Amino acid sequence: MDETMMGVALGFSVLLIASLFVVAHYRREHLRQRLIRSMHGHRLHDFTRSRH
Repeated sequence: MDETMMGVALGFSVLLIASLFVVAHYRREHLRQRLIRSMHGHRLHDFTRSRH
């Protein structure tokens, strides 16, 4: 019983740490996208539109 509880606790802590890394990665990528857009100043569709 003690080994089972230790395995469950270890598995839970690994999943918790992995989910924290996923959230941090998502936030970092979202922030990077916003920074790139603000530095660029133009949206992509401004360049792809035909200008007559």
